Amino acid sequence: MPKAASLPTAHLLYECGPNWRYAVGDAISDPALWYRSPKGVSHAVVNDLEYDHLHGHCKVQKIHRFAEVKKALKGQPLTLPNMVAWLMGLEKTPPTRILVPRDFASHLFVTLKQAKVPLDVAENELFFPERAIKTADEIKALRAAQALNEQLIAHARSILAEAEIGKANTLFWNDTVLTSEIVRGEMNALAARLGATEFGNGPIVACGKHGATPHHRGSGPLKAHELIVIDSFPRHANGYWGDCTRTYLKGTPKAWQTELVEAVLAAQKLALDLIMAGNNGKDIHATVQQFFEHNGFATGSDAKGRPYGFFHGTGHGVGLELHDPGPRTIAGVDCLLKAGIVTSVEPGLYLPGKGGCRIEDVVVVTEQGYKNLTKLTKTDWVVDA
Repeated sequence: MPKAASLPTAHLLYECGPNWRYAVGDAISDPALWYRSPKGVSHAVVNDLEYDHLHGHCKVQKIHRFAEVKKALKGQPLTLPNMVAWLMGLEKTPPTRILVPRDFASHLFVTLKQAKVPLDVAENELFFPERAIKTADEIKALRAAQALNEQLIAHARSILAEAEIGKANTLFWNDTVLTSEIVRGEMNALAARLGATEFGNGPIVACGKHGATPHHRGSGPLKAHELIVIDSFPRHANGYWGDCTRTYLKGTPKAWQTELVEAVLAAQKLALDLIMAGNNGKDIHATVQQFFEHNGFATGSDAKGRPYGFFHGTGHGVGLELHDPGPRTIAGVDCLLKAGIVTSVEPGLYLPGKGGCRIEDVVVVTEQGYKNLTKLTKTDWVVDA
């Protein structure tokens, strides 16, 4: 029996998400069929609403409208199994194996299997393994996404700079109590004006104790003399995501806050200095963990079960998804870094009930080191009162 890798294998998508955008080169509104034959010929089957949008400027070699396929089916209903069967029959030698991604809809998978379509789930977490290595055009798109993102964080800092300190150290802006929600709304309004298409239910604007929980979105009044974690992750109109975190403080920092920020800054620099093609992201992550431990910032859980210290990965892939699947880049699992991988670098420290600090850039791994796609300064974290 021939090995699976040697079988005539096709590839199939039914979606309008990141895999579709990577395969087709453009976005659509409704799920549609993409199919690549064993000979490498790519097809898309779309409705009339999408045809003119895609025709002539996407990466697909052959675009078919529903009407065309319905006519070719000669009276058979225009169902997904029938459309896939028609695509399979376009070449003299039909595939004996059709790969679909791991997140392929289960009911569609069952329906197609019942119709004797030879589906098989791809072994790789990335349906297109080449997605892990970004092309020059993709890096350009990511740079644009991060540049947009930096404008949002700079806008948030400018709001903090304009804010005044009122009673109980509450911040006021435009004669109104300044809240996480107001800053989030201002950032998203600017993102929309700049053409961003999604905000990932963010950004995070987490003040004080909220900042000690890395994914707390933040809520309520912002306070002076407290650390404020601002983590922004918009999707650019080009389909790629930005991801950047800065931690600010309006007013005068306490000694422990300065120590926290300086430790995170040093840890990020340490991680960046170790990034290079051929290095293992697991080793970089372990080095960051050891750095924090050796400088008095242990990781564990307190009496209430709340985690403290550094308890998340140092970095994750960024691309057509905010957390690109595939290599975990810089975390607790092996990942041999390769030139062209794009990763966040975001160490953090968190003290329950007190506050947290996280600082994040997005970089491209190179043969000699890395290129930082993030230009936003990190040294202006104290915003004068």
